[in-house]
Amino acid sequence: MSVTGRWLRASVRACARSRASAAGGSWTRHNGAQWLSTATPPTDTQQVEEKAATRRTIKLTPDERKLFDFLIYVQHLYAPTTQLRVAGGWVRDKLRGAESDDIDIVLDNLHGKAFANHITRFQRRRGMPMSSVGVVKANADKSKHLEVATVTIDGQTVDLVHLRAEVYSHDSRIPESTPFAHPADDASRRDITINALFYNLHTDFVEDFTGRGLDDLDAGIVRTPLEPLQTFLDDPLRVLRAIRFACDFEYALDPALVTAVLEHAETKDAMIRKVSRERVGIEVRKMLTSTDGARAYQLLREFGLLEIVFENVQSQQDSAWTPLVQEQAGERIKFLQHCTSPDGRRRLGLEEAAAAIVSPLHLSEAPSLPNTPVHALLSSDELAVDEDVLLEATTAHLLERERALHNFPTDAVIDMFKVNVKWPKADAKRIALIVEAALAFPNLDHEQVAAGYRLKLFMWLVKYQNVLVPALAIRVCAASSATAAETKQTFQQYLAFFDHLATNHAPVGTPRRWRLDGRVVREELGPHAGARISKALEVLAVYDEALPSASREQQLAFLHRLAPMLQG
Repeated sequence: MSVTGRWLRASVRACARSRASAAGGSWTRHNGAQWLSTATPPTDTQQVEEKAATRRTIKLTPDERKLFDFLIYVQHLYAPTTQLRVAGGWVRDKLRGAESDDIDIVLDNLHGKAFANHITRFQRRRGMPMSSVGVVKANADKSKHLEVATVTIDGQTVDLVHLRAEVYSHDSRIPESTPFAHPADDASRRDITINALFYNLHTDFVEDFTGRGLDDLDAGIVRTPLEPLQTFLDDPLRVLRAIRFACDFEYALDPALVTAVLEHAETKDAMIRKVSRERVGIEVRKMLTSTDGARAYQLLREFGLLEIVFENVQSQQDSAWTPLVQEQAGERIKFLQHCTSPDGRRRLGLEEAAAAIVSPLHLSEAPSLPNTPVHALLSSDELAVDEDVLLEATTAHLLERERALHNFPTDAVIDMFKVNVKWPKADAKRIALIVEAALAFPNLDHEQVAAGYRLKLFMWLVKYQNVLVPALAIRVCAASSATAAETKQTFQQYLAFFDHLATNHAPVGTPRRWRLDGRVVREELGPHAGARISKALEVLAVYDEALPSASREQQLAFLHRLAPMLQG
């Protein structure tokens, strides 16, 4: 960029002072806010802006300073009456000490597309590299409230949009009109106060037009700029956004906000009427993967939003979201968040969090795990057994798994997330797989030998290794009546055992060199074997680990014994 750095900054100030002198005024600073002082007394608007200005500033990176200097220079050349401010998340995150590249520039009297054209005009005239410009038109069907111009400058993407006030209808969260507005109007229509802060590029100071944004940021409070009930009735999605930010930043919710949701059923009615399923899905995704996904679930439960967020579960399950199911879901997502982290601070993945929440609908209770210490039962990872034990254990596991999954509605679970919250099919399938794996976890027959149980666990590991941690956590939590510490210890012992199995035996996920491949198995089982082939290959994989020195003839003889015991 040919016009940068200190020279650019000096040029900007020189241009401003030149125009001030021509207007018979000068640049002055009041309470940290710099504005043009002329012979005309300050207007009400100037007084509001002066009051909103603070002495809080933001430490910019060199790239941010370079970008903002460039934007100010273009503004002084082509839009001298326009004020440039950064709004929203970038200001909030920088004040929190976090870096952000989500830069939204708001303009007080100019549309974003017009300013983007000024940028490209300047670059063209100066022979500079041209910025790419994109325009997202306002589209109510896609929850786009107004037109946004996106410009890429030296690799940094910037959104340009005008300040606006909003007027809402009874049945839509999309504003009916978005005229040019004062920054105070724009700030008041935002979701929460900490997202309503501005950084003024002309003064280098933060502006707090709500009067509470900085205080709430310092105190860790999620609060709406206006009265919360009206804010939520205008745009009910803000309820979910408030939950999301409270959980991500570990902030407290303003009591008035909580009251507006708990004591006013019209808030939930408005969410059903106004908010698209796609937007619900986006916010739920973000809150469940926030710093405290378990708290996000708990707030959805306390606010009575589970039936709205996962509305079509009710049609699939007569007992959906009973108090017991809700309690179990809360226990499982909390356990999942704590079981693999020393301090319980692990950020959950979307699929594991969602699986923990819906798992009680399909796995309300589970058979207890061994009463004897797990480390004693699983003290050996040795899989070496004779053929009789292997045949009995593996076929029993296949039968138990089939019974456990007989009524599991895999397709319905997938459709629930695809249709209800518009999540990708791949995510929905993984959620279903985690719940399936928890259902299929081997139960302990206290009369069977430990070696047989280890074989069942190995078969489970081979099939479900990609969802091992969340499925194991859900299953252990579902079966436990012990203390949280004891349950976590049981989980960690099983996890250590599986890790040892995967390390000391054929690595799960790598090609297996069976003596009998699928073609041979198909020939032995007949042309109509169907699902029996995959089951036979599962058992033969265990045979290969348990009896590694067996000959091909011995394995073929074992297959003859196995075939009659396989169900199609």
